[in-house]
Formats: sequence, C-alpha cells, structure tokens
Amino acid sequence: MRHEDREIKSVSDFLTALDNVSVEREVLWFRGHSKKEWKLTPSLARNVENLPKETELIKRFIQLAVPHLTEDVPKDDWEWIFLMQHHRVPTRLLDWSESPLAALWFAVSSPEADAIEGDAAFWCLAPLELNKEARFRGRLETELPGFGKDDVLDSYLPDRQDRGTAQHPVAATGPRNSKRMAAQLGNFTISDRGSGAIEDIGNKKHVWRFIIPSQEKRNLAKQLRLLGITELTLFPDLDRVASIAKEILL
Repeated sequence: MRHEDREIKSVSDFLTALDNVSVEREVLWFRGHSKKEWKLTPSLARNVENLPKETELIKRFIQLAVPHLTEDVPKDDWEWIFLMQHHRVPTRLLDWSESPLAALWFAVSSPEADAIEGDAAFWCLAPLELNKEARFRGRLETELPGFGKDDVLDSYLPDRQDRGTAQHPVAATGPRNSKRMAAQLGNFTISDRGSGAIEDIGNKKHVWRFIIPSQEKRNLAKQLRLLGITELTLFPDLDRVASIAKEILL
C-alpha cells in the first residue's frame, strides 16, 4: 500500500493522519470497515461461488421488485444494480464516500461496528490512481467515468462478464438519486467477476488505511456525535427518525 498502517485513537489523531497523507488537489475517497481484516471486495464477490449467479439474482430481483415500484422504475441495467445495492442485495459495487467523517462513522458507530469485536479500519482510495491500473484515461487528467454516461463501463455489465480475461476494478461516479447517497457523498468502484480485492491490485499505490483499536471505537463514536455526525445525518429517513425517537424510552 502507499503508506504503512497508522493507528488513530481520536478525531484529532484522525485529522492529523489524514492531513499527513493528503496531496494537494488529489481526489480521495473513503470507506470504513468495522473489522480491519475485511478486504476491499464487493459483497457479491465475498463468496466466489455466488459470482456465476449474478444474472439470475438480478432477474429475480426485478421480477419481485416491479410491483413495489410506483414511480422511478429503473431504465437500464445500471439503475437496477444501484437499486439492488441501495437495498443491500449483493452486487459487484463497493460504496465509497467523499466525506472522511462519514466513512469514519461506518467504521466505529454503525450498529454493525457495535456488534463486532476487534480493530476497525478506515480506508483511503485515490480513485484516479486505481483507474490508471485499469488503464482508463479520461479526456481530462482529473476525469472519472460516469455510470450511464461512459461506454467504458459497459464492459463491467453482467452480460459482458463471460470472458476469459479479467479487468481491474475501476472507480466511477453515478447519480446520487437518493437522500442517503446525497448525505453520504457516495461514489462507487465496480469490480469485474475475475478481479481481486482492490488493495491487491497492481502496484498498490492507490490505497492505504488507518487502524482504529477496538477499545477506542466508542470514544471516536462519541467525538463524531459531538461533531454532529450521526445515523440520522447519514440515513435521513423516517426509519432513523423513529429509532432515534425511541431512545427516549431506553
């Protein structure tokens, strides 16, 4: 990886570490893992036996989802895949955020983080560097491909995956078509069925991480709440409003 693992124990440590590894004008994306051992692998690829079932999974989701969509029915395969990702159906997408504090929340504050023992990890990704490994070049040096906009991404569609040669994962932008995506400043990487974990790709200079000791998770979560980074700010919907309101009864 570009940098050695660095341990952080507070938001102050976190900001200092982030400042130390930041390069002026370099685009960075972030992702939080409740467990440091988890690799940067999309949900569908965490069990390789599920990868050949992808098209069957998408067809089944479409069949069952259509009666529940009264408006904004997806218009193409990418929109269906985004909808699946939104509802936690396994896909080859991996979520990233442009907000480091949002990603840190997922590492230390999510319900999943509370339930998992062990150290957490905060990942940094230089998406333009990752795309160099995938040999993507935009019209501008700082350009990222966009889902539904750039044909280069079509080779990652499910019906184009039955090939002998695997592609490297690529970082891409997409429409933030939900309040959740907008609140989390979300972007994606898309992996080929034959590609490995993102941290193992190429020269590995596109990615690095900070380690959060298990005993410091609650302290960091408390500090994030003081900064106004809460479940409701990242999931702005009535379900979260209801769960927060019920805390009064505890």
